[in-house]
Amino acid sequence: MRHLILQLVELDPENNYYLFDSLYGSQLYSMVRMTADLSVVRRFFRTSLIPFPFVTLSRGLLFLQNALSGRNARLEEADIFFGTDYRGIFDKNLKNVITIHDLAHIHFPDSTEKASLSYLKNRLPEVAQKSDFLIAVSEATKKDIVEYLGVSESKLKMIHLGVDESFRPIKDSALKASVRLHYGLPERFILYLGTIEPRKNVGGLIRAYARLCEEKNPEHSLVIAGGTGWKSKGLTALVKNLGVERRVHFTGYVDEGDLPILYNLADLFAFPSLYEGFGLPVLEAMACGVPVVTSNVSSLPEVAGDAAVLVDPHSIDHIADGMRRLLSDNVMRESCTEKGLERAKLFTWEKCAKETIAVFEEVMSSP
Repeated sequence: MRHLILQLVELDPENNYYLFDSLYGSQLYSMVRMTADLSVVRRFFRTSLIPFPFVTLSRGLLFLQNALSGRNARLEEADIFFGTDYRGIFDKNLKNVITIHDLAHIHFPDSTEKASLSYLKNRLPEVAQKSDFLIAVSEATKKDIVEYLGVSESKLKMIHLGVDESFRPIKDSALKASVRLHYGLPERFILYLGTIEPRKNVGGLIRAYARLCEEKNPEHSLVIAGGTGWKSKGLTALVKNLGVERRVHFTGYVDEGDLPILYNLADLFAFPSLYEGFGLPVLEAMACGVPVVTSNVSSLPEVAGDAAVLVDPHSIDHIADGMRRLLSDNVMRESCTEKGLERAKLFTWEKCAKETIAVFEEVMSSP
């Protein structure tokens, strides 16, 4: 979110933006301070003891992130609530712009935490219908919103997310060596990076890697990077049962500043997710010049275009074959790297912010 926030204040200097204090808001404010010129932060961002973050337009408040938890602090001044977490605030003079990232709870309810599933099933359809405008992060998600939430396309716009400029090819060998040592990474490896949960199909990736090991003795290990999520237990046992425990490495949570370097250390990025609203890790990997194998379902072909090898995530053989092809064919690898670098340039936070501001303006100009 901070990338979008910083672009909003850079591109929209006529309006004042505020972040109000909360547990999440404090963390977000701190992250913004770490990545922005402090003069920009002081000019556009304020903090308050009101326990929810939001931003404000010159004509009132444009709330950012979660609902007000029942409070009405300065709500009478608001023009728009900008909800990025599937929630809205429906007050007589307040317009709602809600971003919907995915409908994973419909496609994979068993992979959604119970507390979130209850809200998404029971409240999201009403929020979507009552909102003045919805933003979908991909055409695939936009199609899902129309089909499953019954929302008219007339109040729905697709706005792709962006990739931060820190994700780029990195040549600093000392820096890369330091990160390799810190996480205990092997010399050559295939990388998965993301939350470890059933929908991400990490188990399928491990099985596909084990299939590669059965066929030959590959030079590459498999690195699974990311924090554990919903229903992620059992992967360690799976690795042991498949006999690849010495070749599969779990890093756990990776510091955000290390992510671009981690991508750069990999020879291949594998992301055979079963469903994604957008699939930002694919874009980050391509921006770092890493060849990508990803799924041919949901939004992933939309993000990857012709710059990646697309595979059926439900087929272990297909995933294994995609990895094998990229690891063994240098011409294909170089082609994916070049195409990936060019494709990543199409997805910027500046473009995302401009299109988001245009939505705000359209909503404010409508009756």
